[in-house]
Amino acid sequence: MYHRSILRAVLNYKINIVIKVLIFSDFMIFAASNLLSPIFAIFIISRIPSAGLETVGLCAAIYFISKAVFELPVGRFIDKTRSEKDDLYTALLGTILTAAVYLAYIFINSTWQLYLSNIILGAGAALAYPGWYSIFTRHVDTDKKGVEWSLYDVMMGLGMSISAALGAFIADYYGFNVLFVLIFVFTVIGALLLLSIKNKIYTR
Repeated sequence: MYHRSILRAVLNYKINIVIKVLIFSDFMIFAASNLLSPIFAIFIISRIPSAGLETVGLCAAIYFISKAVFELPVGRFIDKTRSEKDDLYTALLGTILTAAVYLAYIFINSTWQLYLSNIILGAGAALAYPGWYSIFTRHVDTDKKGVEWSLYDVMMGLGMSISAALGAFIADYYGFNVLFVLIFVFTVIGALLLLSIKNKIYTR
């Protein structure tokens, strides 16, 4: 009941369509990724030969290092123009790249493939975040900044809370491959939602 009331509040709240689409896009993307996050260590240890807890830690480190290396250059690149088209398309590209990595997890069977996938995953996040935040910052309603950022945070928490338990259930009953396909599909949907605002962003 609480979840549905929050969803209705976001749908009916009077905010501009760009902010609303950005919130629902990230809702889909974060909910999808959190289907795996709580059980990612189990996937690694059960599916990758000779993988252990140190492999899990290295994966996390590789992801964050990759994201840190690529994110600042991406931010500098999208700041070179006043147009938001580069912001939108880098966010779209980064999200699609992220979805592709999740689908590729189906075929991973060695630690070097796992590490490489996390480098690409970090690069995808580095592409997606600066553009998304840039558009959100420009379009947030000036008299509703606190409310709109709060709505965003609530929706992300809501999506991740639902998917955390659901991901474990799906992996247990249907296997990790089904889980990865679902993550791919929902992440792509979240990415495609961004295209619905391409005519509403600033072009200069």
